[in-house]
Amino acid sequence: MKCQMNVLLVAVVIYTAVLVVHGAPSELVITPTGGLVAFLHEEATSLCRPEGSPLPTNLEWWSVIPNERIPENITLRVYAAFQQQNLQLYFKDVWSSDEGTYICKGRASDTPIDNTQSVSIYQDITIVDAPTVQNPVIDTDALIKCKVTGNPKPLIEWQRGASTVLEAGGRYIFEEDGLRILDIQEIDNDVYTCRATVHETGRAKSVVIYVEVSIPPEITDPPDNVQGVEAFEAQFHCLAVGKPTPDYSWYKGNQPLTDPGKYPQSGNYLTVTKIDNFTDESLYRCRAQNSAGEEYAEAFLDVIIPPKVQDIRNKTDVKEQKDVWMNCTISGEPIPTVVWWKNGRTQPFVEGVQPDDSRITIFKEGGPIYNNVKSSILRMQIRNARSGDRGFYRCEGKNEANDLLNEQQLQQIWPPYRRDAELLVSFKPLVSFEYPGDYYSWLDNTVNLTCFAEGWPTPDITWWLNGAPVIIDNIYYRKFGLDPLSFLQVKTASPAFFGVYQCLAKNSEGEAFRNIELRQAYPPRHEPNVKEAQRTPTTVMYDIIPTEDPNNLPVIYYNVLYKLTNANWQDAQLYVFSQGGPYILDGLWPETYYKVVMRAVNLAGESEYPSREMELLTERVREPYTPTFIKYEENPVSQYSDRYLVRWKEPGSGGRQINHYQLTYQPIVCNDDVTCDQFEPGLPTMSVLVMAPAASEMLRMLFSGQRYRVEIKARNSVDYSAPDYLYFTTKEGNNPISNYVVPPKLGSGGIAGIIILGMFILFIVVDLLCCVLFNCGVFFFCCAKDCGRNDKEKSIEMEDVKESREISQDEGEINLAADLRERHSDVEPDVIPDREKTPIRAKPSASKQTIVLVREDVPEDSFQDEDTKPHSTSRDSTEESDDTRQPPRAPPVMRSLKPRVLLQHSSDSDDIKKPAYSVSEEDEIGDSKDLQMTSSDEDDDSIVPGGYSHTHPSKPIVFDPRYAKKPSSQKGSRELYRDEEPPHSYHGSAELLQHRASPRRVPPAIPPQNGGHPGPYGSRELYRDEPTPAPAQSWQDPQYERPLNDVQSGSVSVGAVQPRGYGFGYDDQPHDRDDAQDYDPDYNPWRGYKESSA
Repeated sequence: MKCQMNVLLVAVVIYTAVLVVHGAPSELVITPTGGLVAFLHEEATSLCRPEGSPLPTNLEWWSVIPNERIPENITLRVYAAFQQQNLQLYFKDVWSSDEGTYICKGRASDTPIDNTQSVSIYQDITIVDAPTVQNPVIDTDALIKCKVTGNPKPLIEWQRGASTVLEAGGRYIFEEDGLRILDIQEIDNDVYTCRATVHETGRAKSVVIYVEVSIPPEITDPPDNVQGVEAFEAQFHCLAVGKPTPDYSWYKGNQPLTDPGKYPQSGNYLTVTKIDNFTDESLYRCRAQNSAGEEYAEAFLDVIIPPKVQDIRNKTDVKEQKDVWMNCTISGEPIPTVVWWKNGRTQPFVEGVQPDDSRITIFKEGGPIYNNVKSSILRMQIRNARSGDRGFYRCEGKNEANDLLNEQQLQQIWPPYRRDAELLVSFKPLVSFEYPGDYYSWLDNTVNLTCFAEGWPTPDITWWLNGAPVIIDNIYYRKFGLDPLSFLQVKTASPAFFGVYQCLAKNSEGEAFRNIELRQAYPPRHEPNVKEAQRTPTTVMYDIIPTEDPNNLPVIYYNVLYKLTNANWQDAQLYVFSQGGPYILDGLWPETYYKVVMRAVNLAGESEYPSREMELLTERVREPYTPTFIKYEENPVSQYSDRYLVRWKEPGSGGRQINHYQLTYQPIVCNDDVTCDQFEPGLPTMSVLVMAPAASEMLRMLFSGQRYRVEIKARNSVDYSAPDYLYFTTKEGNNPISNYVVPPKLGSGGIAGIIILGMFILFIVVDLLCCVLFNCGVFFFCCAKDCGRNDKEKSIEMEDVKESREISQDEGEINLAADLRERHSDVEPDVIPDREKTPIRAKPSASKQTIVLVREDVPEDSFQDEDTKPHSTSRDSTEESDDTRQPPRAPPVMRSLKPRVLLQHSSDSDDIKKPAYSVSEEDEIGDSKDLQMTSSDEDDDSIVPGGYSHTHPSKPIVFDPRYAKKPSSQKGSRELYRDEEPPHSYHGSAELLQHRASPRRVPPAIPPQNGGHPGPYGSRELYRDEPTPAPAQSWQDPQYERPLNDVQSGSVSVGAVQPRGYGFGYDDQPHDRDDAQDYDPDYNPWRGYKESSA
């Protein structure tokens, strides 16, 4: 074996040596090796490369079939071309005929050599016919097209949906042109994928086909036969179903309609415009078509010719008692029904003799033919014509066209389907008595007399007065109007124009006249019968019975002049009562005397008779009048089982505005049909407050099937009104309230616990008051101990408090400004706490009886001790919050630039009395406090010092004149400011005096001095121990040149003082009387609300 290997090695070495010496053999190498694969209609190339030694030359490409040389011409589709020593065979566009064997030939040392190349032609996959959307017809063996070509022949696969691969068999047949589905249905609608593959080349192609089975059209709503009116339009409608949606086309007979102007088509609608009787009456066909098939439906157009009045006489003239004929000819298809109407009749004339007038007969007969259309004639005969027969008659035809067209379309028919004819009957004038025969006028007035005269020919109307013709068209007479209506305008400049006027009408048939009397009217000449019916604090109602005056104009309203008793009549207020009432005079002041004068007014003017002055005293301010329930039935039953709506009438306010209504409703039991006042035991009583001006309330939380009694009371600042009652029953039914269980009563242990808790709270409140007011008690002891104050500080502070409390009024003027600065030396002057309103309480004296009166504008914290009261950092906060309608904070006579602190003083008399009043507050709903006057002693002659509030500083006293007492000889008392000098002892008669606040112009209306109302200018009250200011005695109004105040030195004028402490001037704005319905102390009925003069 080793020997053999050595021999083989030696042979290789020898062969290699030979090659080195002589070179490699010559040959032609062709690429690509193994044959050229070319694709149809694409480019391809093959290269022939010479190799060896000697190197082959003279290279050529030859085709075997046919046996011919490939030329070296690059312009040809198949050509040869050298690339250095290599020869390339190139196909620009491969054809199927290019498939075969090609030979590359050459020569090596005059020895021919060659090599062959086989060319194979492949055709790429081509999908020839495969629409992406295919609509096979239902119930057929449908072919889903997918034709594919290629070389080698592609293999076809089918897929349905996303993952289902179809296999041949059953309903699926794989054909060369596609997939055939036997008896295809709508369930076969899906997405199909046709995929072609060639394994030899590795090529693949696919196409997605959407298959939706189509359904042939089916006309579900065929067109109906249509009636069309000549010259108008008609419309056909056709509806079909199918898949895809069918398209529509229309035919007239068998001819398609192609004129869009005459026959416009819109989808499944066809419109025939401007219908012609001769050409458009025909059979019309609807065609519905889609890819699955088509279907037809047909309908007929029947042309209706509307009624047309072809002949009628527009106007017919006849004399009374003569016969007259009126004819009317109407054509149409079908032949119309013809009727006659008369203007003013609600029904047409019937054929034959008329049931309501035998003089009128209707005849019907055939008429001529108009344009191949038949007609009908309707004749009307009127025997013995009368004036009442005159007027307009209408001939009207009717057939199916009247139902097909609306009124506006009927008006477009020409000749029209109805026409009017006028019948004129000549007769002598008739003067109408419809207009008045008597007229009233008065001197220098203008009145129109009316006359209406009918007749034919139209009568001429003239006017006469007392047998003489009236001369028209001057400043006294003027005639106007259109016949047969005539107006005579008369200006009654003197009594001569009154009398009997005559309206005379003439025509060719005769004449007629009518007398019209023009009477002279006067203002009411008799005083009406006036009785007072009802009186309230702010209103008075009258019953007025007018005195009849048959020869005069009626009363239309009453002028009511009213004034305060002591005022002048030129300053009286005017009120107007309309005739018929109600006669209510409102806007009055409570408990005030008025004088009232009433005069009747008619169109001629106001009565001139002397008027009787009626005295009136309004009622005092009282509680509201009783509100009354509005009852729609005797025993109402609620439509609900748990609620009921009650309504009531708003009552009279009693002189004060109503604040609210109190409704109390209780379940009751009826012992019999009459008595229903026994309360249902175990059921709760409900109460609700309704704020005014509401006049209804829904009562809730009621029991079903239960009878209730409702009580209503109105509330003003005085008191509650008398109650009114309403009974009702709730509806039977279930509601949660019906299951109400009466809660268990509180046991004795609970009551004891409540009592103990209340006593403990009371103890804490009392101890706190002792701590604040008297510096004693448990809280005071604990606070003093915790604060760690030493005895020296306590003694100094107590000494200051003691010193401030021992100040008396008898010591004269006391100015504590320096002391105030000393206590607050660390505070800037412009932020010194507002202590000038703080009252300092003095020790009670055995020889003097005193009481502290606190001004209205003193805040509640003013009652704290000086040491315990917190300091205020703003002096304007309290002042800015005051109501602008409240009095100024200080009287003008006591103004000072120094800080003021109210001190308490009393007169030097030991028998001085306390001011006679006490304070009672309203409930939580009220927003004011009433001042109830009581006597503080057996002597009832004390007087209320106005201008100062009671001990509740946040609510002002409202002065009420009904509680004013007559002056007393005792002296009053009030607070002084620290820098104010105590007044001298004044032992004159103790009355409230008045002085002027500012010299403003005074209106002429001066309220009376005994009505308790504001004076005519700014004022305030003075007390018995205060002197009267001097300017009030001398200042006069330059316009009236008389003193505006009757107060002289030492005299008294109680009624002219302001009802509150300080007065205000008048504004210049007009006064709305409706604002004075309720009594208001700050309101002046003559000039409105007052403004501050301070």
